[in-house]
Amino acid sequence: MKVIVYNFLWMFGDRIFKMLLALFVGIWIVRYFGPDYYGKFNYVTAWLSIFSILIPLGTESILVSEFVKYESDRDSLLASGFLMYLVSSIFFSVLAVIFIYFARSDDNESLSICLVLLMPNFLRSFTIPKYYFESVLKVKKIVIIENFYLILFSVIKILLLYFKVKPIIFIWMFALEGIFISLTIFIYYNLSHSLFRIAGYSIVRIKELISKSFPLLLANLSVIAYMKMDQIMVGNLVGDRNLGIYSVAVRISEMWYFIPMAIASSFYPMLIRTYADNSVKYFKILQTLHCYLFLLSLCLAIFIQFFGTSIVHILYGEQFRMSAEILKVHIWTGVFVFLGVAGSNDLIIRELQKHSLYKSLFGLSINLILNWLLIPGYGIFGAAIATLISQVASSCLYYLIPSDTRALFYIQFNCLKIWKYPSMLRVL
Repeated sequence: MKVIVYNFLWMFGDRIFKMLLALFVGIWIVRYFGPDYYGKFNYVTAWLSIFSILIPLGTESILVSEFVKYESDRDSLLASGFLMYLVSSIFFSVLAVIFIYFARSDDNESLSICLVLLMPNFLRSFTIPKYYFESVLKVKKIVIIENFYLILFSVIKILLLYFKVKPIIFIWMFALEGIFISLTIFIYYNLSHSLFRIAGYSIVRIKELISKSFPLLLANLSVIAYMKMDQIMVGNLVGDRNLGIYSVAVRISEMWYFIPMAIASSFYPMLIRTYADNSVKYFKILQTLHCYLFLLSLCLAIFIQFFGTSIVHILYGEQFRMSAEILKVHIWTGVFVFLGVAGSNDLIIRELQKHSLYKSLFGLSINLILNWLLIPGYGIFGAAIATLISQVASSCLYYLIPSDTRALFYIQFNCLKIWKYPSMLRVL
């Protein structure tokens, strides 16, 4: 148990540290890029995010599980995973270049950003040992490696800001950071374990991994497409400058999403134990979780209405002033994201995970239609409204459709009955 807690603290602390440092340096870089170049950068990275999620084929958690189950077969798993990632990274990277080329055939700058940022993807296969270290609860060294390069390249980026280099140099720094991390993890594994040999791969094992991971791949793809499609459509329909302004609002709005994940994960063990013993109490505790997250997200949204303009001006400057108005709309999306995170625990515990995929596809469909209708007439405000409505549909309204998820909708609806909170929050 001590090892599990120790491993968790390293992973959680790692995420917080990375987020804060990336935010600090990222703000400087965004101000330096300006709305136009930052919009161009976000357009390319939105596309690459979709293709990058395809490279592991949804096998990340499956590989960790396989290493736990078949530790004696470690070398074969490593070689099979390496070959699988190598082939998929080449295929999807080439596909990404083709997409960007045809989407921006008259924009050599976007293509240059794409080609540079794709370089770490070709080395994704070198990160396979990371999943082995996770399986044996030895992530400390991986965290140290990643944070070392994060700090090193953050310092380099700050120096580059001081010397006012061309923006493309920063793109190279993003790529080199990923490349060095992948290579160092691979070298560390070979120094601390037996020498890696790709000859040990098994086609049968690769087929098994892909078969097990395919539902996860679809779920991951639908989620990332749902999150990035608004930015892609903004870039296509109203240009890079508007996308840069919109992306700053999204960046501030989404930076809080780690909070519901942390709170929901702390409730998760209690919910599992209670569901097995007392289903009535289980739903009361689930209601309490929803109420806490609803209140927290509501307070955050109200706070942004009053201080959003000042926050944007202080952090990003006058050139992004319009982002504040977009933020005041987009921040309400967080209310439904928080509720959606709370509900995801219930879907897993009651073995209704299929609805995670269905509701993401439902939200994605609505998001695409609304963006297509609203962006031409209302610009980036239309994109923010489309994202908000589709999130309401995906995280709340969807649960009314299947009979086995309606209880979750009623729990979410009860969050509006604030006058009943004293009794609902006393459950714990």
